[in-house]
Amino acid sequence: MTTSGVVARGHYSAANDDRLMALVRAGTVSAFSPLYERHLAVARARARHLVPRCPAEADEVVSEGFLRVLEVLLVGGGPTRSFRAYLLTTITRTALARKRREAQERLTGDPAADEAAHTRVDPQPYHERAVEGALERSFALRAFDRLSPSAREVLLYTEVLGLSPAGAAPLLDISPNAVSSRAHRAREALRAAYLDAHVTRRPLPPGCAHVVGELGTWARRALRPRRRSIVDEHLGRCGGCRGLADELSSLNTMRGAEPPPGLLTTG
Repeated sequence: MTTSGVVARGHYSAANDDRLMALVRAGTVSAFSPLYERHLAVARARARHLVPRCPAEADEVVSEGFLRVLEVLLVGGGPTRSFRAYLLTTITRTALARKRREAQERLTGDPAADEAAHTRVDPQPYHERAVEGALERSFALRAFDRLSPSAREVLLYTEVLGLSPAGAAPLLDISPNAVSSRAHRAREALRAAYLDAHVTRRPLPPGCAHVVGELGTWARRALRPRRRSIVDEHLGRCGGCRGLADELSSLNTMRGAEPPPGLLTTG
């Protein structure tokens, strides 16, 4: 690296992420270096969580993810805040895209056929949907396992078995109206847990545990006012939890937090 490059990097290293993104968006590519250095470790952790069997491929996912974010910023797009959340979502999508390409190559034995497949009218043929569906199903099942026994039970009857509230009421020993109410709460809990399941947990201080467990619900804006106030207060003074909360909010916006219909019943 040239001396001028070192000076430029040092000059921008004190700027916050939002300022650095604005500089890159204005054409100052050297302002991207501090962003890369700040977020490289967490980007690697996310990639190795998604591609656990091949560290080299995980590193390629990291490089591709950073490059995609840089390209988006240079054309004036991308986030204006929460760089880390945007980056981690990009890395997740990059890893998924690689899994789809690998599935195509296994089926055809021809990498060129994979490129041709991406030019078809259907941008996501059956085998690609199967790869992504398998990953999403694992998220849904992980979320389902995190629910309370009563929530799992009502979802088993109403969502998996397809029983009406009247049909499930005798099995749960409650009224049909109570079944509907419990199922509604259980579905919202599943949405929050499904969203939360997409995020790789990072070690946090013990004082953060009570907040981290509620961030999926917080991102869904489903916390009760008093709890939301407590979480907001904590996020205002804890950078680690703030980053995780921003990531969940980004995922909620960019991917959605609704498990696809029938995801718990198909394999």
